[in-house]
Amino acid sequence: MPKVLVVGANVGGAIAAGDLAAQGWDVTLIERDLKRKKPCGGAIPPKAISEFGVPETIIERKTTRAVIIGPSGSEVAMDVRGSKKRPDDYIIMVTREVLDRTMRERAANAGADVREASFVSHEQHADGVRVKLHYRDGREELVNYDYLIGADGAGSAVAKSCGRAPQRHASAIQERLALPDDAMAYYENTAELYLGDDISPDFYGWVFPKSDHVAVGTGCRPEHANQTYQFLEGVKRRAGPKLRGARRILLEGHPLPMQRYKKFVYGRTMLVGDAAGLVAHTSGEGIYFSMASARIAAQVLHLSATDHRTALTRYEKLWQKKYGAMFDFLEFLEQISYTNNFAREFFVDMCSTRDVQRFTFDSYLFKEMAQLKPGDHFQMAFEAANRAIATWFWKRRPIADAPPLITAKEALQATRQAIREGVTADAVA
Repeated sequence: MPKVLVVGANVGGAIAAGDLAAQGWDVTLIERDLKRKKPCGGAIPPKAISEFGVPETIIERKTTRAVIIGPSGSEVAMDVRGSKKRPDDYIIMVTREVLDRTMRERAANAGADVREASFVSHEQHADGVRVKLHYRDGREELVNYDYLIGADGAGSAVAKSCGRAPQRHASAIQERLALPDDAMAYYENTAELYLGDDISPDFYGWVFPKSDHVAVGTGCRPEHANQTYQFLEGVKRRAGPKLRGARRILLEGHPLPMQRYKKFVYGRTMLVGDAAGLVAHTSGEGIYFSMASARIAAQVLHLSATDHRTALTRYEKLWQKKYGAMFDFLEFLEQISYTNNFAREFFVDMCSTRDVQRFTFDSYLFKEMAQLKPGDHFQMAFEAANRAIATWFWKRRPIADAPPLITAKEALQATRQAIREGVTADAVA
């Protein structure tokens, strides 16, 4: 069977490697640092369990309640459920490094050769690819493969080697906080999202519960990257007493792709997950789409190798057919929801309506677009107009200031880590 190199031993790379190894392929899966912890909120939909076999044993929380807080402090609490009530109406919380390690071990058990190495560059040939690898002991090696899969995240070295122009990245910063039992009890089944200029002018802030701590974070575009520390402090200031007695476990930063590529295939090379820019707008969700793109890529690659009538570019077409409309909708939603505090306040208000909740949770939990009944479009438009007027005239209370909880030096180090990895990442996603 053919030889394939998968760069990036994260969930996406592990899915691609495991799927191909199970088909008898000669698979090499590389990661620059197998012990590395990737900053990530760690929220995944239940669909990941059934579709990709994520084991129940690594689930830390099943969150059934989401609270979204607007710039003024206005709140909307939502039960996590889509158009139809289902037994898996919840958001799964995992620790990212545990998920990566679990899926990587599964790929190894399927027959993939997992190595600690860095991708440097490659050359495309008619009958394969020639790849330059760098090992931690300083050795470099040139190896021939039939195909190459880049699952190496934002700032993908594989994408750059394909001739892609460097992609602009958002910067995400996150702090893992251990809470006393009484404070942790509030977050037992609750995830929080915060919106406002004090949180991020571009995205949102989050407090996601794990088994023994919470992950608190936010993100922003490059032009605001030097303010990530202040934005993180904004999230903690808003959460206030709910984070009482917090003890920091870890402060971390990471780049996020800002846009998806239109092209995922370059000759015998395929890009998946963050390396292809496949991160959902509004939510920043990347884990599920990394796994989904990796599976589609592996299926098309296997079919193409056994039936030469199938072109690798079929991967792009299948992705667009399955998820393109959803990405377009989420991109539009981001453009109208995060532009300023008025738009954010309006978005929070609209989240109290059942139709918006259906759209949100159907797309997140089940990767489906909610179906509207005849007349629903007009009803939603009328309600949106009413709520926009109400939001405009409603006097919003200001948010109180509070002292910072981490030093500027520490936040600067995390921000530099995010920027550095956005520029030099070679085998992480």
